[in-house]
Order: sequence, then structure tokens, then C-alpha cells
Amino acid sequence: MRSFIFILSACLLSMAAATASDVLVQEVRLSPPSIPFHRTAEYSVRVEAAPDVQILFPEMSDIPGQIEIKKTESDTETLQSGQVVHVQRYRVDPVAAGTYILPALNIGWQRLKEEGSIVTPILSFEARELTEAERGAAENFVAMVGPDAILAAQTPFKKSLWILLLSAAAAALLLLAIFRRYGRRKEAAAPLLPAWDIALNRLRELQLRDLPNLGKIELFYVDLSAILRYYIEDRFQIAAPDQTTPELMEAAAEHRIFSETQETFLAEFLRHCDRIKFARFNPPADLSNAHFKQVRLFVKETIPAHEQDQTRETAA
Repeated sequence: MRSFIFILSACLLSMAAATASDVLVQEVRLSPPSIPFHRTAEYSVRVEAAPDVQILFPEMSDIPGQIEIKKTESDTETLQSGQVVHVQRYRVDPVAAGTYILPALNIGWQRLKEEGSIVTPILSFEARELTEAERGAAENFVAMVGPDAILAAQTPFKKSLWILLLSAAAAALLLLAIFRRYGRRKEAAAPLLPAWDIALNRLRELQLRDLPNLGKIELFYVDLSAILRYYIEDRFQIAAPDQTTPELMEAAAEHRIFSETQETFLAEFLRHCDRIKFARFNPPADLSNAHFKQVRLFVKETIPAHEQDQTRETAA
């Protein structure tokens, strides 16, 4: 999976109409999206709000046996427009290798006697096995670092003590990685899913949220287009999440991986999403169901033929 930045620009979410323009998710980022399982990733959320709005970022719960999540530092930035950007970061620590889903984050806001909440989309990321090079680096930590390279001139006794401490620390890190990988493997039996399974399961979760019937049309299309773009990235190695619609269509045409019908659908659907996001177009709710079915059909049509009978979709 390629590195990505999951950016959601100017998303209108679950709020009263009178305050919809004052509180919005500016960016949701998981960096990096693919890590060796003994490393950590940073999940950050940027929320833009009026200066008199208080933003309440929640704690995120661990997923037992899979992910440990800790709320870390936060900061704010005042824009030239007077709006304030609130940034909250979380440390995501996978227990073992696997593909994991971070649930939607419900962020509260308050202004005088008004209050409400906004909801971020779900995110997925991959904690992979260590490569041979990474495993070798962990095993040869002391040799790679070289105590002489990081220690100032010391007396023989002090230098030997530092070398002993570094050796112990390296051994502890290696043992911790081994323990996390094998000692808790049974607790974290999260299978590595192919791109189409991840996309179909995300579609099922989006369908269960029933956003169009709740009046959250823009949020529905933000999530639906994100699912499609990340599927294209994972399945075809095209950086769709980071590309504009014209850039994505140009890359698709260059790779010649889609049929003419599929390219036509992609162009029309993504332009439709752009109109909703940038031009504040408000489509009829019944159109959302048709687009949902088209995205799901697109995913199913692009599953490799030899994998179609083994697809583990749980969606209807």
C-alpha cells in the first residue's frame, strides 16, 4: 500500500444548519498508512471552527488484542480569515501484523448554549511483517548505531557502562518485537485482506450508517468517493487519493486498466462528488443509492477472475 494522506477538504457534517459553515473537518491524516508491526503511526485530525467555538476531541478506545491508541499532543492555528484550526494527534500502535480499521471519531463542539458533533470517516491501515532488512537491523542495533558515534569521549568505565546499557536496550527492543509478534499472535488474528475485500466491507459499513436518510448527503459522498479512491490505489497502485479528478482519469487512461464503461462511470461519478464538495451542490437523496450500487459494482467487476469465488464480502 502506498503512503497516503487521507485529506477531506471542507466536509459538511452532522450539525445544525445555522452552524454548518462554522465547524468542519479540514483534514484527517494517518501517517504512514503502512508500517512494520513493531512501529507506530500518527493519526491526526484538523478541525476548522469559528474562534468562539470550543472543539472537544474524544479519547480513542484500544481495540483489544489488535491496536493500542493513545491521545497525544494538540495545538491550534489561527487563519487569516479569523477561523481557528484545532489539531489533535493520536498514537496508533498495532500489536501484530494485519489490516486494521480505525472507527469513525465523534468530535464534539460547543458555542455558548449550542452544541453538536461532527463525525470523521473510518480509516484503514496496514501493519505488515518485518522485512528481512528490518529484522536484521533490529538484531544488529548496537552494531549499526555504534556507541562511539553517539557517545562523547568517556572514561573507560563510563564508556563500558554506556555500551552495556545500549546492548541491554537493543536486546529488550528485539525481545519486545518478538513477544508482540508471537506471544500475542492468537489475540490478534486479523487477516490481511485484499483491496476488494476491504472496499466491500467499507461499503457495507457505510450502508449501515444510512447517511442519506439522516440528511448527511455530503458526508455520504465524501466517504463513498474515499472508499473508491483508496480501492483504486490499493488495487491498481494509482495514487488516486492524492490526485484531482482530471489527474486520476489521465492516470487511468495511461495504465489502460479500465473498460470504456468503467472510465465513463469514474469520470461522471468523481465530477459529481467534486460538485458536491466544492460547489455545494445538493443532489436528491435517491441518487445516492444508485451511486452506491455503481461503486460496489465497479469494485466487483475489477476483482481478479481467480479471486471472485473467494471474496469474503459480508455486505448485502
